Amino acid sequence: MSRSVDEHVGEVAAAISRAAHRRTQDRPVERPVAPGLVGRLAAPAVSRLDVPGFDNSQMDGFAVHAADLARAADAPVALPTVAHVVAGDAAPAPLALGTVAPIMTGAPVPPGADAVVPVERTVAREFGPVGGGAVVEFTAPVAPGTFVRARGTDVRAGEAVLEAGAPLHPAAVGALVVAGVETVRVAPALRLAIVATGAELISGAVPDSNSRVLLAHAHELGLEATAHVVPDDPAELEALLDRLAPRTDVIVTTGGVSAGTREVVRQVLEPRPGAWFDHVAVQPGGPQGLAGWDDGDRVVPVVCLPGNPVSVLVSFELFLRPPLARAAGRIDQRPTGTGPLAEPLTSPSGRLQVRRGLLRSDGSVSLVGAAGSHLPVSYARADLLVLVPEDVTALDAGDIVQWWRIA
Repeated sequence: MSRSVDEHVGEVAAAISRAAHRRTQDRPVERPVAPGLVGRLAAPAVSRLDVPGFDNSQMDGFAVHAADLARAADAPVALPTVAHVVAGDAAPAPLALGTVAPIMTGAPVPPGADAVVPVERTVAREFGPVGGGAVVEFTAPVAPGTFVRARGTDVRAGEAVLEAGAPLHPAAVGALVVAGVETVRVAPALRLAIVATGAELISGAVPDSNSRVLLAHAHELGLEATAHVVPDDPAELEALLDRLAPRTDVIVTTGGVSAGTREVVRQVLEPRPGAWFDHVAVQPGGPQGLAGWDDGDRVVPVVCLPGNPVSVLVSFELFLRPPLARAAGRIDQRPTGTGPLAEPLTSPSGRLQVRRGLLRSDGSVSLVGAAGSHLPVSYARADLLVLVPEDVTALDAGDIVQWWRIA
């Protein structure tokens, strides 16, 4: 029985979600906090430091005692400066009442000072000599705490910087570094095995781009992945699946899922309990399959894609990338938008047509290549997928289309 795109999206996502949940039950991995850290935390990461580590200035201005400026609304208050305080200085000396300290953004607030007045809110709008000795006039009072970034307002030592399950993206790495966290426990990454099928790949008559494309996508998401090629031989495919299943969480195959006489993936997997092979209402990428391979301890999901290279790329974007990205702690949805078509197109009734396109500087969308599934070079030249709904059979130049950003 054929499926809608949404139905197949849901089925694949559910299978990968189950595999990802099983994988999180495995022993966590200790990783150093460094660029390239990916995945999700297996346990809370506890701060070793207060962040910020000291009271510091939010502005270039003057550290003051707020009480000294209480009458500034009635008449200007003139106060002498002490030595400048800059970021990177050691702890400054306490600030005596009746004096102000020129202070730069990020510099430690002197003990005793309880507010910062921006330099542009003073009469002269300048700091004076570095060593102090200037006189600064203030024309307005200031509330205690103004423009002071208090110690520990982001996180306190002993508190969790990030909780278990948090994604490890670049901002997370930065937060862990400022909190003094050197290593974290990371949930083990989902393990993928990519299996490209076809005698033409073994012989070299057709280059095996499919496994390399999917391997590149897996690496981009920070997932562990291996790539394999088998001929149109059921026994060889079965043997490979037997070897892969114990050390793999998700298997992705390409080719061999349609209605021909040598559809090896379908021949091997369709008899399995719960397997599904049919068409999804999409072009390209209509023939799809979803099955499982039992290794004795668990059933490993096998997501079966068609063999044409553009069908593989489109199928990955529609069905595989979102749940794999979620498992990896990455953003699961591509940036989307709409724009007017730069040229007309036609589309088959009853199918979501996925065309390749370029976003022009004026916001319009031009098509790249034809609608065929055999044009990987055209796909690589595109930066958008253009989505034409199932109930639309033709669009004119100027009609609005939805797009996904892929580059």
